[in-house]
Amino acid sequence: MIVLRDIVLIVAVFYVRYKTLSPPLLCSRLAFHNHCLHPDQMRTLLRYFNPCYATAQLKPTFISKMNTAIQLILVAASLAAPVFNYVDSVYLQTIWCITAFTTATSAYSYYHYGRKTVQVINNK
Repeated sequence: MIVLRDIVLIVAVFYVRYKTLSPPLLCSRLAFHNHCLHPDQMRTLLRYFNPCYATAQLKPTFISKMNTAIQLILVAASLAAPVFNYVDSVYLQTIWCITAFTTATSAYSYYHYGRKTVQVINNK
């Protein structure tokens, strides 16, 4: 569930990145490393993964920040459980349930608030 939420967020950020990049230059072909690239490929190949072109900023929700903290606590507690012999502890299982709940709530908050969590900072 945690990984699925993160995958959906990554796909959404890739979509926003693609939509906020400006169209490529209006030239027929561009020579690049002895290869010719069509201008439509410029958007995705050269600029899409270039971090210098910041086009949008994700504003995490409060529950998402809480979820991240709880996930880190869960990882630390789960790794320490065999060492301190509390693998079957009710407290550890409670942290698992809290993490699942906050993960689902965080995913819903991104769905519910949608566009309010993404700010377009550059539309060039």
